[in-house]
Amino acid sequence: MIRNAFAALGATALALTLGAVSLSASASAPTVKPYHKALTDCAACHTQENAVAGNPFVVPSDKACLACHGSYKDLAKKTENLPEPNPHASHHYGEGIACTACHKEHEPSKVYCNECHEFSYKIK
Repeated sequence: MIRNAFAALGATALALTLGAVSLSASASAPTVKPYHKALTDCAACHTQENAVAGNPFVVPSDKACLACHGSYKDLAKKTENLPEPNPHASHHYGEGIACTACHKEHEPSKVYCNECHEFSYKIK
């Protein structure tokens, strides 16, 4: 019974949040990167299936990225000829770092490796 009450409360909070977002969407709609402009529906990435902790409007899990961009191995193959260590085949993280550690959709992306190193990667 308590679980149902929390679920109902969570659903109500989500509905209120979505309502507020839709009312102000024209004034503060999140921007997307130029190469993702064809994705006109937020649900392309923000789905219940790839939701984190059940919330589709937090940073999506890597499943959303990998569904379009291929596996970590595919990505490592695409970036294997960089003049610096391959960021998609990290000896620190292997396949364990989130795509969003570097790639940000609604804000500037950053090279996470540069928290400790000084690589000249050009990031999309």
